Amino acid sequence: MRTESNRQRRKASLTAPYNPEIAEIVEWVKLFPPPVRRIPLGFNATFTPAETEQLLRAFVPRGMEDKWFIYFEDGWLRFHRSWTRFFIFGLRLAHRKHGDGVFVAESWVNGDPEQYGADDWVYERRLVRALIDGFLLDKPSVTFPSYDVSTVPPGSLAEHVIRGRQG
Repeated sequence: MRTESNRQRRKASLTAPYNPEIAEIVEWVKLFPPPVRRIPLGFNATFTPAETEQLLRAFVPRGMEDKWFIYFEDGWLRFHRSWTRFFIFGLRLAHRKHGDGVFVAESWVNGDPEQYGADDWVYERRLVRALIDGFLLDKPSVTFPSYDVSTVPPGSLAEHVIRGRQG
């Protein structure tokens, strides 16, 4: 009987542990598929093994004030707006060379103007970073960007409009 080498395990596709709650929500809510028009986002990030585990666990909206549904499926970290169900951001994650975490291998933002109005790439990249840090990695005191790329005070109405409730 052959055993899998470390190298083979590292090359295996990145998968999240099965979560029946996420599977049920994805099926029940009827989230939109990736948009036909996608614009490369140029979002770059690397994550440690511990952070990778957190990325794979999902952020599920619990109330009307929750504006995002974020989950991992088929190699992609998927960011949907919770009210519209539109697929806004996609990040393809891949294993790092030495098996120590993951990196963003590809990223895009929804380019359908009827679903999302992306026009400030610096803002979009900062928003993705804030969503990851605030909702998936549970970092304290995450500042969400404003449209003019200045910071929005934590707890402000502007932050609530962009983010929803505190993570």
